[in-house]
Amino acid sequence: MRLSILVLAGVAAMTSSLEAQMPPTAVRAVAVKQQQVEPHHRFTGSLKAVARSSVAALEDGRVLEVTVREGATVSQGDVIARIDSRRLAAQKGELEAAYGTAEALIAQREAELRQANLDMERSSSLIRNNAISQQQYERSETELTIAKAKLETDRRRLDEIRRQLELINVRLADTEVHAPYDGQVIMRHTEPGEWIRAGEPFVTLVSTGKIEAWLEIPERYAGTVSQYAQSVPVEIVGTDRNFVSTSAKRIHDVHARTRTFQYVLTLDSNDAILTPGMSVIAWLPTGPAEPRLTVPKDAVIRTAGIAYVYKAVPGEKGATTAARTPVKVVFETSDLIVVESSQLAAGDLVVIEGNERLMPGMSIAVTVEPDQTSQTAANMAGQSR
Repeated sequence: MRLSILVLAGVAAMTSSLEAQMPPTAVRAVAVKQQQVEPHHRFTGSLKAVARSSVAALEDGRVLEVTVREGATVSQGDVIARIDSRRLAAQKGELEAAYGTAEALIAQREAELRQANLDMERSSSLIRNNAISQQQYERSETELTIAKAKLETDRRRLDEIRRQLELINVRLADTEVHAPYDGQVIMRHTEPGEWIRAGEPFVTLVSTGKIEAWLEIPERYAGTVSQYAQSVPVEIVGTDRNFVSTSAKRIHDVHARTRTFQYVLTLDSNDAILTPGMSVIAWLPTGPAEPRLTVPKDAVIRTAGIAYVYKAVPGEKGATTAARTPVKVVFETSDLIVVESSQLAAGDLVVIEGNERLMPGMSIAVTVEPDQTSQTAANMAGQSR
């Protein structure tokens, strides 16, 4: 028994001796900051295209060409498909011929009206001199009225043909289908040679550029989110990309079962990395800014429901050691964690790199982030005194 105790004591002594001989573990650290931070809450959602539509035919006809396939990117105004327009072109030719005939007829009616006016003036002069009968005068008057009516009728007919020509020009233009906005083709529905009817789709198109993140928000945040969450960072799950919303809007409709409403953030994505259906995470502010202790996310270690940081503290003989310091995570932002701890104060150094291999009391060699040097040096000097 005594031998065992002596052996264990010897092993402990050797371990202490080895630890004393080991060089300090190199770590990077930053200072704890007290700064104005808005309280945040984590919400999830997914991306939706600003616009998604089936680009459809406006005219019946045989498909001559579909210019795009799945995956193609189009700009607003690009030609997507063409339909056989020969029948419409023939109708246009008929209308143009009728228009010319109607113009000639109007010229004739105008000449007849001029003659009827002259006859009426002559009859008026003769009736005053009793050179013609009342019946002849009334006949001239009737012929003038008829000439006016014929001219008005033919003018209306000309206007009707003009409107038919305008319509046929619109229909001819509609045989060439254009992209309504910048987008990407995700499905092609028809091929050249097929007969397509008005309203049937050529392709399904989703918009590119701006995209929307639709978040599910519990109703208790209705007032605060709308007030504070306008320009917020959004993390795209499965990528290392983060975007900041350019605008935000609340959908004023609470779901009866989940008691949530939808909050829509608009994002800009000109590199096409954002795709409808992707999952997103957003930390939305839920209240006004208040002074709070903050540390980088890399400083906090979570194990079995316990959160802690390693604080650099002065040790024996001028050495610096790692002190495991429990913290309470209040909330997170996109890059910071707001914490509470009675053992932590603004200016304390916390390890952000190398902390995963530390043990309490280990000797460490601290490299302080450049922008933190002056503040942390003063803090460490105060601790040494």
